[in-house]
Amino acid sequence: MGNYKDNRLQELADRGNGNHAYIDNIMEAKKVLVNEITSTLFTIAKDVKIQVEFNPEKVESYRLIGYENRKLDDKDFTDDTKDAGEIGAGHTVTALYEIVPTNSASSQTNDLKYQQTQIKNNAYNFDEILTVKIRYKAPDGNKSKEIVSVLNDDKNSIDNSSNNLKFSSAVAEFAMLL
Repeated sequence: MGNYKDNRLQELADRGNGNHAYIDNIMEAKKVLVNEITSTLFTIAKDVKIQVEFNPEKVESYRLIGYENRKLDDKDFTDDTKDAGEIGAGHTVTALYEIVPTNSASSQTNDLKYQQTQIKNNAYNFDEILTVKIRYKAPDGNKSKEIVSVLNDDKNSIDNSSNNLKFSSAVAEFAMLL
């Protein structure tokens, strides 16, 4: 189909709390209408928001890869009136970040002129790399619940990662080269 406007369909689906899929062959139809149908029909969490905070003692800079059309302002993370994404049964979400560790040769970031990074005293004492906060509402609820998880530096290399992470990282890296 020559004039497929994915961004318009995505926006329509987002505004209507719906889903969309492009089906151009029988295999894609089977994937969307058979294998993935439960994740689009049965919502297990609504208004799902994810916030990632990197420890500036461990991470010099970072960049979220993708999700440009899904970003929220920091103040909207705790605002229960702000609409966010739904998660269906069996659905997963993956976010990839490009990071520059503070001890790397490429961490040559200049000091900011108008902002100053303030680090809490306890940030120096841990091997914490980042903190992830997830807020969501039950499908029939109106008040958000929050989950907080900390990721520590276990000094593992990419070689010890899952094949899924290796593949996702390789695809993202290749896409950035295009």
